[in-house]
Amino acid sequence: MQLIYKYKIMETQFSQKESLDLINQMISSAKNNLHKGMSNIFLLWGYLVAIISLLIFILLLTLPGDTRYFSYWLWIFMAAGAPIHWKLVSKIDQQQLVKTYIDKIMGFVWIAFSVSIIAVVAGMLLSTILVLPVFTDVDPSHEFLRWIQWTFITPFMLCLYGFALFVSGKAYQFKPLVIGGIVCWIATAFLIIAFHHPYLLMIQQIVLFICAVAGFVIPGHLLKQKENSHV
Repeated sequence: MQLIYKYKIMETQFSQKESLDLINQMISSAKNNLHKGMSNIFLLWGYLVAIISLLIFILLLTLPGDTRYFSYWLWIFMAAGAPIHWKLVSKIDQQQLVKTYIDKIMGFVWIAFSVSIIAVVAGMLLSTILVLPVFTDVDPSHEFLRWIQWTFITPFMLCLYGFALFVSGKAYQFKPLVIGGIVCWIATAFLIIAFHHPYLLMIQQIVLFICAVAGFVIPGHLLKQKENSHV
């Protein structure tokens, strides 16, 4: 009986050790999967957002009168990143030998992030184009609603950026992403506090530029270094 009892204890201990080893292997595989090719995705969107927001900031300062607001049409160029993004993702999937549960969950997180942004932007566009003109014709005082809603989109997007970056950083145990997420959350609070500032539009673009660099560009380059070191 004592031998059987000792055997069961050893079996339990061995199972616990196996479980810990399996968890460590999953975390290690997830880290390696983050390193392989993900840097290009972070750099793609980081530089796109940083360049466009900086250009809009310059145009808001230099263009005369209401013509400066046409600078926001530059955000259309974000769509150019979509085909490049999918090409990079498909390349990563081809090279990825093991796809962990963490990878699948984080894939869903970034899909939810993208759908959330698309839903909000599409809703705002449809509201501005279809709904507001009707009420503006009836009551000119509704004209302020044409632009007031768009001032909230930057802090809203930064809040989503913060969420996705923070969760990704914690899941993959990559601190620069966690820091980038925290920077985005601080920026969200700052922009809401500065909502009544006369230069709010310019401030938003500069803050967005800083967050793109802190949350995507810097982590992207650090990931690139890790990729090269693994190679």
